[in-house]
Amino acid sequence: MALTIKRPETRVAFCLDGNLKAEHEAAEAEFNAARNRSLADARLNDPVKELAKKITDIEEAMKASTVEFVIRGMKRGDWNELVAAHAPREDNMLDKTYGFNVESLMTVAIPQGIAGVENQAGESLDFDVKTEWDALADDMTDSQYEDFVLATLRVNKGRNDVPFSLSAFRMIQDSDQT
Repeated sequence: MALTIKRPETRVAFCLDGNLKAEHEAAEAEFNAARNRSLADARLNDPVKELAKKITDIEEAMKASTVEFVIRGMKRGDWNELVAAHAPREDNMLDKTYGFNVESLMTVAIPQGIAGVENQAGESLDFDVKTEWDALADDMTDSQYEDFVLATLRVNKGRNDVPFSLSAFRMIQDSDQT
């Protein structure tokens, strides 16, 4: 019997409308302040429910403008070739930790690992990595780009233990005993 494998995959949620994050933070701060005021004095006009609705509306808008990049691990030989081609910089502690030049390796590894892009409904989107990735990556913040770096490291250098969810296990056990 021949064994076949599927290399590990992970997903990076990427919100295309970064302004919504600031809107969400402001709405949440306003909600918390209003909730604190209403707890302090119940006679105050209570806008908390309206503010909570505003937060959930922003969250829905964020979900609608978010796509998911599917990042797939590379074959071991391909990954090792990349590592060999990107020697660590001498005075860079991060490079010394990983054993390769993280910055230069990721500019190659991330686009090679992108297996697809999906909308929130799980539908595949047209995204040509070869022609579109560089411009998209250039427009990202360091924080956004780091999500892709960490995902690429996770599928290529992370642990591959079979996951176990204690909460799911307990839920099944509880329902089996009823």
